[in-house]
Parts: sequence; C-alpha cells; structure tokens
Amino acid sequence: MDHDTRLEWFLNKANLNLPPRLTRLSAPANQDFLPLDSPNLDIANSLLVQARVCSPDYKPPETQMRHHFRTKSQKAAVCDVFNWTFTKHEVAKAFDALLDQPKLPPAGVAQALLKRGRLSSIDELWAHLHDEFLERKMKGKRLSSESIDLDSSAMTWLDKIVAHQNINYVHLICQTKVNQTILDRALGIALSKPSLSATKLLLSFGAVASNHLDIINIHIQAGNVDLIELLLSAPGSMDVDAWKKCLDQDITRAEGGTNLSISLLLLIISNRPQIISDILLLKVLKLRNLQAVVIVMAYSSSNSLFFNVRHQACELASQEPDDNKRLVVFTLLSRCDLVDDNPLVREELFKSVKQRHIPLVKFFVRNGVKVDEWPYNSLQWAITQLDSDLIDLLKRGNVSCFSA
Repeated sequence: MDHDTRLEWFLNKANLNLPPRLTRLSAPANQDFLPLDSPNLDIANSLLVQARVCSPDYKPPETQMRHHFRTKSQKAAVCDVFNWTFTKHEVAKAFDALLDQPKLPPAGVAQALLKRGRLSSIDELWAHLHDEFLERKMKGKRLSSESIDLDSSAMTWLDKIVAHQNINYVHLICQTKVNQTILDRALGIALSKPSLSATKLLLSFGAVASNHLDIINIHIQAGNVDLIELLLSAPGSMDVDAWKKCLDQDITRAEGGTNLSISLLLLIISNRPQIISDILLLKVLKLRNLQAVVIVMAYSSSNSLFFNVRHQACELASQEPDDNKRLVVFTLLSRCDLVDDNPLVREELFKSVKQRHIPLVKFFVRNGVKVDEWPYNSLQWAITQLDSDLIDLLKRGNVSCFSA
C-alpha cells in the first residue's frame, strides 16, 4: 500500500480529512526602515548628543583649551552637533535610552543609530554599552568583533521589544544579528503573551522553542491551533523528542479524563510522523479513541514499527466492550499486519463463536486464527451445538491436520 492510499484508507475509517499543508517559514529579508529620512536622522542625532552631554566626563567644545586656538569657522563646526562623530559606546547608550522610552519612535530612528555604530551584530553593541573603552582596545590590538568574546547573554533589548510587541523593532534587532540564547529567550516571552506575529518573526529568524515546553503545553491544552501551526512550520524550532514530550503530556491528560483534541493530534502527527512509535500506538489504544488510533496508524512509516507490540495491541483491542467497535479496531490492527494466530486471538474467536457474532468470526477466520486449538476449540464447540452455519464457516479456516 503506497503512502497516499494508506492515508486515505485509514482516515476514511474514522471520517477524518487530510489536514492542510503548512507553508515552511523562511528567513525574512532585511527591512529598510528609512534611517536616512530627515525626521529619523534628527531624532537619532538628538539621542546621540544626549548620550554624550550626559556623560560626567563631557566638556562642551567652548570650554576646552584647544577651542581658543580654533578659527571662527572651526569653532562653528565643532559646536554644530550634526558634525559630531560618536563612539560605539555613545551609540550603545543612545540605543539603550531609546528602548527605555515608554513610546518608541519609528524603527527608522533605531536603524539610524545602528548605522552610526558600524556594527557586525547587536551583541557587539551590547558589549560596547558595558565597556566604554572596548572600541579603543579593539583598534589598538587590531581585533575584529569575531575575534573577541562578546558575552551578551544578559542583553535585555530584544526582551523589551518583544514585551512591547513592536514587530518592526523585533525585525530590526534580529536582522542586525543576535545570538541564539537571546533569540530563544525572546521567543519564550512571545509565547507567553502570546503574540503570534512576534512568535512567527522570531521563528523565522531561527529561534528554538524546545526550552519552552511548559508554555507550549498550555497552548496545546487550550487548543491553540494557530500557534501550534507556527511551531510546526519552523522545522528547527522543536526536535522530535520535544514534540514527543508534548504529545505524551496531552495523552496523559486524556487518560485523566480531559478530552483529547483530535484536530491537534492530526496536525502534529501529520507534520511530525517521526514521533510515532509502538508505545504511542499502545497509549491511544488504551484511550479507546478510534480516531487517535487511526491517525497513529495512518502516518506510520511502516507496519514493522508496531510488530513488537502486536500481542499487546490485540489484548487492548479485545478489551473493547462493544462488539462492533471491537471488530473495527481488530480490522485496523489487521491492516497493520498485527493480527496473527496466538492464544489471545483464539480466545477472541472462541468468544465470538459462542456469542454467534458472525462478522468477528469471519474476521478471525480470514486472518488465519486456528479454529480447533485447545483450549479454545471453536470448531468443536460449534459441532456440539449442531450449528451448521458456524461449522461450515470454521471449517474454511485454519484447521489442524488432525481435525481435518
């Protein structure tokens, strides 16, 4: 049975439709927030000037000794703040002050500041914020930002922006390059809001969600399909083990009486079939949830995946009290090559014969279950009852040579 045929056959058994295909998230293009526009440049320059004049070491140009030796035009030039050249430390201070504002100006202002810093990453700017002499050290030793250890794990800038849910600023900081630890931590904030737009953007830039399973489980429990779709659209956001843990917790809740969301189960398994295992099959069989069983079987890569638990699976199927449902479950197991001749299914056949449940009897006969093996000799029982229909049916089954 090819993959598509298998899906169609199993899903039809539980009146389920194929879930929609998810579009894979890709890294977004860098955005131009118009940093060279006059209003943005003016505000950025004002912030830089404030960063300088607020420094305790600042001396206005006109109070400096060298100012007396400047020409009139030179004096005018050095007093014009638009001619000032700023250090990376001052750029970092201005950027930090910008993000502390209760209402953020357009992202073009922040981008104008970052352009003044001539940076390789936002991590570098954070390092300059906390070391005003770093730029001088790097020039003196001719070091690049890649050759020094920029410990930016304590950076709070992206955290603040995500908390504000300012998507343009999130995009700007991420495209300026931010390390993985900060990116992942910011994703946790976006998930806890929750902010779908910020979550989507952070995932697009490569944020990993595996450290936030507690929050994700809350969303699964709440049936937040949109957010789970986002996580599934970013293949690197959660590994297979992380999805297994989430699914295990959802099933554990179902075992405690909570309704299992079939739509979420189908969504997750159809996009992450690698999480399917023989243990998962046994868990959904214990739930007696036919749709869940169908989903696990439909998306399994091979019937051999369940082979080692075939007898346990049949035992769980036999515990279904409704005869018709029991037949459906056994039919599903048979489609996965999990029904073979063994004492448990012989007993099931024997009970079906005694109850004269013909569909179940036919099923077990078709699947090669022995009809005359002690202690569940179904054929002998039918003979003692003089039930010609059952006798004819059973004699077409797996009969030992001695009985024949």
